[in-house]
Amino acid sequence: MLDGKTVLVTGATSGIGRGVCDALLAAGAAIVAVGRNQEQLDELSRCAPSRVRPVVFDLTEFARYQEVFSPLGQIDGLVYSAGITDNNPLRFFSLDRYQRVVDINQTAPLALVSQLARTGQFNSGASIVLLASILGPTIGMKGTAAYAGTKGALLAFVKVMALELSNKLIRVNSVSPGMVNTPLIANQQQVSNQALQIDRQKYPLGKRYAEVGEVASLVRFLVSGESSFITGANIVVDGGFSIQ
Repeated sequence: MLDGKTVLVTGATSGIGRGVCDALLAAGAAIVAVGRNQEQLDELSRCAPSRVRPVVFDLTEFARYQEVFSPLGQIDGLVYSAGITDNNPLRFFSLDRYQRVVDINQTAPLALVSQLARTGQFNSGASIVLLASILGPTIGMKGTAAYAGTKGALLAFVKVMALELSNKLIRVNSVSPGMVNTPLIANQQQVSNQALQIDRQKYPLGKRYAEVGEVASLVRFLVSGESSFITGANIVVDGGFSIQ
């Protein structure tokens, strides 16, 4: 499906990003895997040594984008999966914590797409997928204004980018998951298992959270030529949670 294609994936070392890498590799793609954890990147590289190019990089180092990304050459796809969450309620608002979330979740994807487009590194027919969320565009949650705002911004970016890059036949779409069973959920200690189980009951389709592979398979579809006439779209993956 993706034989001979090269896809750059950010946030490649864990969670949805790692799942996307696995799905793309299974479809025959080569991966440029960007992350901050050298050990986890090495582990990913061992899965397919000839098709994984690890890049250890902090995406908030904006001044280094030219230096880091230009040597990577041409790519057929970009999946921006890097992101952080941070509880930052209004009464205790921290501008520093807010800026960190914005830098990684919002500024970096815009800067990265701009960098790659400006240097002509996207091949004609390339596909860009931004990982957004139902939190922000669809639902609200106390204490998450910064995170929610960044995810709403990604949906706006997609529409504008899709128009600006259409003359190169480059497609731009976003995927908005609800809760997903990632290691972050499994290892968190702020919410009890009982509370998580109650929350899962709110998801109509199976009373459960999505699995990483269910999100990754949609991303793979959007990267592939099977979605060749889809651009400027946002696809929700939440088991019916947000339609209630």
